[in-house]
Order: sequence, then C-alpha cells, then structure tokens
Amino acid sequence: MDSQCSKYPFADGYFLTPVPLYNRSIHQLHFVDTQDNAYQIIINHGRLADNQNLQQFVEQEVEKMQRQVPGFSLEATLPTYRIGPAQCEVIQQTHKLLHEGCWFTQQCAFIHLPLHPQLNPYEKNSVVISLATPNEQPEQLAHYQHIINSFVPWE
Repeated sequence: MDSQCSKYPFADGYFLTPVPLYNRSIHQLHFVDTQDNAYQIIINHGRLADNQNLQQFVEQEVEKMQRQVPGFSLEATLPTYRIGPAQCEVIQQTHKLLHEGCWFTQQCAFIHLPLHPQLNPYEKNSVVISLATPNEQPEQLAHYQHIINSFVPWE
C-alpha cells in the first residue's frame, strides 16, 4: 500500500492515502483583522462536467446559489485572467447574500486546476476561494487577493 500512497497535506500536517477519486473537502479559515473585524476565507473544491469550461461551471454555480441561498445576487464579474507559473484560469466575482439575518459580501475566485497525472488527469478539477464578511475592509481584501495571487497548484 505504501507505493500507492501520496501525501495529503492540510494546515495541520499531512497523512498518507491513495489519491481520492474526487476531493470535496471544504476549509473554513477564520481571521480577525487589525480593527477586530471577523472574516472567513472558505476553500471549496469543484469539478467541471464533461465538455464544460470554467465560465460554464461558474454560471452553473451562480444559478445554484441563486436558488439555494437567501438574498443571493451577483454584483460583479472581473474579466478572466491567469495566475502563477501554471497559468491557471481564474474568474473572480463579487456576490451579496443574506446569512443569519446579516448581509454579507462574498468575493469568489474560481480557479481551474491544471493537468496532474494522478490528482487531475482529466483537467476537470477546480478550487473556489472565497472571502466572506459582513463588513468588507481593505485589509481583508488585501489578504484575500494575496491568497489568490500566491496560489500554487500541485507540483
């Protein structure tokens, strides 16, 4: 079994496991900025359908959120761009939504992950990195954008 195992890293360390068929893990990272405003960075994993591009995937996710999340609305979409040495395709959007009686602004970056022989052999995997906050502050946005700009997919 050791020869078939890979490292599965996360913030607290890593463990050895065969590569999962599909990763649907969610990471919720909670932060407080220097002005004591709480915010979250949420990392989700997604998978594009057959013959689906990133734009179509994003549109599908937005439609799903409009049906399932109270008060959800798409506020803005930036032009598609690429990041890092792997030149991952990215679509960034701003959303508004109602969560526990409070209006939240959500910044989302949908990142199409590159080919990887074991982890993404069909180039269908994506990661969605979101900033969720009731009181968006410049420091929070800078932190979020730093995460996006410093993202490196598997090596």
